[in-house]
Amino acid sequence: MSESEILGQIKQAEADANAMVKQVHIDRKKAVVAAKDEARKIISAAEERANDHATHLLETAREQISEERQKIVLQGRSDANKLLETASGKISDAVDSLLVEFEKVVHAKTEADE
Repeated sequence: MSESEILGQIKQAEADANAMVKQVHIDRKKAVVAAKDEARKIISAAEERANDHATHLLETAREQISEERQKIVLQGRSDANKLLETASGKISDAVDSLLVEFEKVVHAKTEADE
């Protein structure tokens, strides 16, 4: 093999190596782009799942709060009705007591005027 043939082969080998390096860089860039795209998809899916879970938790909490509020309102109404019943039962006693006191005052005033 002549020197020019050897130099030609070396130049060809260098050209092939440069072409391979360029292709490797291109492939690496494509792989990075694909990996970033996949990462964005994963993050987006995770965010969507997190939002769905947060929404579910909020709805559950609202339902629990609503149920608890309803229980409190019902208990308050029950307590108010009991107080009303108790007060209603005492109204006639209070009226009777006031009448007795009024009669005492009127009787005392009448006796004082005589």
